[in-house]
Amino acid sequence: MFSHWIDERLELRSLQLTDAAELFALTDVNRAYLRRWLPWLDRTTTSADTRNFIRNALEQFADTDVGVAAICYDNSIVGVIGYNRIDWDNRIGHIGYWLAASHQGKGIMTRSCQCLVDYSFAKLYLNRIVICCATANRRSRAIPERLGFTHEGTACESEWLYDRFVDHEVYAMLRSQWHGQE
Repeated sequence: MFSHWIDERLELRSLQLTDAAELFALTDVNRAYLRRWLPWLDRTTTSADTRNFIRNALEQFADTDVGVAAICYDNSIVGVIGYNRIDWDNRIGHIGYWLAASHQGKGIMTRSCQCLVDYSFAKLYLNRIVICCATANRRSRAIPERLGFTHEGTACESEWLYDRFVDHEVYAMLRSQWHGQE
C-alpha cells in the first residue's frame, strides 16, 4: 500500500477493497459525464464491478509495485489515476485518469499527473510517458499540455466509445525532457 500527500488537501493512495462503495457511488453520480470519454461505464453497473476493478489493481500493484491510485481531496475519493499499461521492455508508461466533474478546475488532476510523472521517471526509471486523450476532450488534453508534454500527433479512430470511434491526441514526455531530473 502507498500514500503520497501532494499538499494538505490532496493525496494519492492505493485503492482498497473498502473503497468499492465510495468509488462506485462517485462513478455512478458522474456516469453521464464520464461516459462521454470512457469506454468502461456500461461494464461498471454495481459496486461488485468496482470491487473487481480494485482487486485487479491491488494484484497488479503486488506484482509490479505500480498500479492505480485513488485521488483523494479532503479525504474523499474524487477520481482515479494510474498506468493503463507499462511496457517494461521499452520503459514506456501509459497514464490514464478521470476526475469527478465537481472537482474539475482546481488543479487536482494536473498536480496528480505531475506526481505520477515524477514517480515514473525518478522511481520506476521509465524513459517515456504517454498520455492519450480523445481529440474533443479539451479538459483532459490540457493536462499533458500544461505539464510540457510534446504533442506527437493524432491517432485516428483510436477508441470505440459505445456508438462511434473517436480520435486520440497522443502526448509524450521523455526522461531527457523531464524538469525533475537530477
